[in-house]
Amino acid sequence: MNHEIQLLLSAFDRSAGPACGDRPEANGFRALCYTCPFSERRHNTLFCSRFRKSVGARFKYGLPAWRATRDAIRERDGHRCMICGSSRSLHVHHRDHDPTHDCAANLITLCEYCHARVHSEERRNGGAARVEAVLAARRHTSA
Repeated sequence: MNHEIQLLLSAFDRSAGPACGDRPEANGFRALCYTCPFSERRHNTLFCSRFRKSVGARFKYGLPAWRATRDAIRERDGHRCMICGSSRSLHVHHRDHDPTHDCAANLITLCEYCHARVHSEERRNGGAARVEAVLAARRHTSA
C-alpha cells in the first residue's frame, strides 16, 4: 500500500478555487493545503501561491495520511530504532532532510535519542555523510 503524501492529478485544476474555500485560517492542520491546486513544493516546504505564504511541513503530522505513513515505516522497521534497536519513543526521520519527501525509501525509524543525535551530527562539517553511512550500514545488517 502506498501512503505517500503527494498531490493528485485532480489537484492541478485551479478553476474550482483553493481547497480551503479562500479561508486558510479555518484549515485545521493545513490538511487541505496538501491537495490544493495552489500549493507548490518549494525548498522543503509547501507554498500557497494564492495567499503567498509557506505551509510548514509540521502541519502534516496531524493528517491521517501521515500517520498511516509513519505507522507503515515503523512496522517495516520492526518497531525498533534502526541505530540502537530501542523500541521506545520512536520517530520517523527524513533521510534527505526534506520533510515534504515522504517516500518509504527516504524514511527510517529512530528513537527520540538517536533522532536528536542524528540531527546534531548532521550540522557538523561532513556529518551528513557520516550519519548516512551509519544508517545505511545499520539498515543493511537489519535486513
